[in-house]
Amino acid sequence: MFPRGTTLFILDRFRSAYNVGSVFRTAESVRPAAVFPCGISALPGGRKVGRTSRGTHGLVPWRWFPDAMEAADWAVKAGFGLFVVENTPGAIPLQSAPFTPETALVFGNEAEGVSPEIFAMAREIVTIPQTGERRCVNVASAAAAVAWEILRRRLTGCSPGP
Repeated sequence: MFPRGTTLFILDRFRSAYNVGSVFRTAESVRPAAVFPCGISALPGGRKVGRTSRGTHGLVPWRWFPDAMEAADWAVKAGFGLFVVENTPGAIPLQSAPFTPETALVFGNEAEGVSPEIFAMAREIVTIPQTGERRCVNVASAAAAVAWEILRRRLTGCSPGP
């Protein structure tokens, strides 16, 4: 399995190989972590993922799933707390998210978001507070922001804020 405190990044149908590669770099920076590309997501081995990941795709464990629902189901059965990262009404702010030591984060397709059936499985829906008008952070940037919050808590022992 994975070491205690592992963060899983579940990529729900990422259209961009560059975003996949960027998430591998993010995952490597907060190890222990793993990446689960799902569906149409590009896989390690291609030039775009390899170039963008800067070789981290060879350091971070990964597993492909035919769809994100399968990956989410696997994560829940393995004891991971499942969190969807999405800009939706009722989502809790990132700084308040009650992440567990073993956290699975679902990030959605760049145009369509997270598959609807996954929302019902999630422990929480998390949003990244933003002050811009569009409220539209790139999905790989969103993964980096969430990863930083998880790492900040690991390094400082801090709990989620209000």
